[in-house]
Amino acid sequence: MHVVISLLNRQLARWRQEHGTVAGRAHAVNLDRLRALCPVVAVINGVDALVFLVQLMGGSLSGAAYKWTLSLCVLHTAMGVAMVVSALVAHQLRGAVHSFWAKWLPTLVAGLGMLFAAAIVAADQWVTPNITPYLLGCVLISVALYIRPGPSACLYLLAYGGFFYAMGMAQEDPAQLLSNRLNGLAASIVGWALSVVLWRKFTIIALQQDLLTRANTELQSKQRDLERLTRLDGLTGLFNRNTFVDLTVQEFDRAQRQGNDTAILLLDLDHFKLINDTWGHPAGDAVLRNVANAMRAAVRSTDLVGRLGGEEFVVLLPGTSIVAARTLAEKLRARLQGSPTRWENGIIACTASIGMAGTTAKEKRDFDSLYNEADKALYMAKTRGRNRVEP
Repeated sequence: MHVVISLLNRQLARWRQEHGTVAGRAHAVNLDRLRALCPVVAVINGVDALVFLVQLMGGSLSGAAYKWTLSLCVLHTAMGVAMVVSALVAHQLRGAVHSFWAKWLPTLVAGLGMLFAAAIVAADQWVTPNITPYLLGCVLISVALYIRPGPSACLYLLAYGGFFYAMGMAQEDPAQLLSNRLNGLAASIVGWALSVVLWRKFTIIALQQDLLTRANTELQSKQRDLERLTRLDGLTGLFNRNTFVDLTVQEFDRAQRQGNDTAILLLDLDHFKLINDTWGHPAGDAVLRNVANAMRAAVRSTDLVGRLGGEEFVVLLPGTSIVAARTLAEKLRARLQGSPTRWENGIIACTASIGMAGTTAKEKRDFDSLYNEADKALYMAKTRGRNRVEP
C-alpha cells in the first residue's frame, strides 16, 4: 500500500509540473475562446429572452407558467449581459495573458455559466422536472475551456452545491427531488471527468509540441552546422574552394549585367613550411587562423575571401578596378606583415606574396582565366623576393 501511495504521489507531482508548464498557453487559448464563444452565447440568451418577453407581453399567462416565463426572461437577460461583459474583459486582456484576471476569468465565466444553468433548471421545475440545461452546461463548459483538475473540481463542486440548493427550493416532490439531485451529481461528475481528460490531452499535446519544437531547433542548428561545414573551411572559417568558385561565378554574372570591373588577389604565405618545421603544425594552424582574421579585417564587407588549400588564399573584389585592387592588396600585405601570431612564449612573423588580376565587363573573362593570370603574377612575386604584390 505504501508503494502504491508513493507511486501515486510521484505521478501527481509530475502532472503538477507538467500542468504548470502549459498553464500559460491554456490561459491564452481560453481567452481566445471566450472572445469567440461569449458573444455567441449572449446572442442565444438574447433570442431566448426575447421569446419569453413576447410571451409575457401576450398577457395570456398565469400562475406557474407566468412565473416560469418571467424567471427565464430575467435569467437569460442577465446571462446575456454577463457574457457580453466577459467577452469585453477577455478582449481587454489580449496582451496580458499572464495577469491575474487572464488566469481566473475563464474559471469565473465557467462558474457563472453553470450557476445560470442551475438557476434555469430550478425555474424549469415549475413546468417540467428535467435538468437538461444543467447537464448541457456541465458538458459544454468542460469542452469549451481548459481548466486544471484542481480548480475544475472546486468549480463543479460549487456548481453542484448551487444546483442542490436550487432543487430544494423549486422541486416539492421528494422522489423527483432525489432523482434530480442524483442526476445533477452524475452530470457534475461526468463534466469534471471530461474536463480532466481534455486538460490532460491538451497538456500532452502541448508538451509534445514543445519536444517537436526543440527537435526542429536542434535539427535546424545541425543543418546550419552542416551547411557551414560544406561551405566554409573548417580551420579558418573562410569560404572553401568549391563555395568560393560558386560565389565567384555569381559575382562575375552580376558584373557582366551591371558593367562593373572585377579583380582577384591570389595570396600565398612565404616560407610556411619553415614555420611548420620550426614551430610545429599546431602553430602553423594558428598562423593560418590569424592570417584569415587579418584578411577579413582588411577587406570590405562586399569582398569574398576564401582558402584554396594549404597556405594559399584568394580574395574576390567586385566592382574594383585593377588600380584600386593594387591599393587594397598593398594594404593587405602590410597588415599581414604587421600582424604576427602569438604562440606560447613566442611570436611567429609571417608575410605573404600576392598576385593579382583584373577584368572589365566588356572583356567577359571567366574565373579560370583570371585565376591563371593571378597565379602567374603570384609566381613572379615569389621569384622577385616575396612579401610583395605583382599585377
